[in-house]
Amino acid sequence: METNTNPFKDLEPDVHCPPELKREIFAELDMVRNALQVVEVYAYDIFTVLTVFLDGLMPVDNDNDNTKPRS
Repeated sequence: METNTNPFKDLEPDVHCPPELKREIFAELDMVRNALQVVEVYAYDIFTVLTVFLDGLMPVDNDNDNTKPRS
C-alpha cells in the first residue's frame, strides 16, 4: 500500500518566527489594510462627485422642457 505524502510539507521550514518579527509583520499588514481602506473611501467619494459633476454638464433634453437639465 502506497502512503500518500503531501509535497508541500517539504516546503515548510522547521524553524519558528521570532515573536518580534511576527509583530512587525502583522503591524505592516495592518498599516497596508488601513491605507487601502482610506483610499477606498476617498476614491468612492471622488467618483461620486465626478459623476454628479459630469451629469450636470450633460446637454438638456429638448423633448420635454428646455429649462430642466437631464438627470
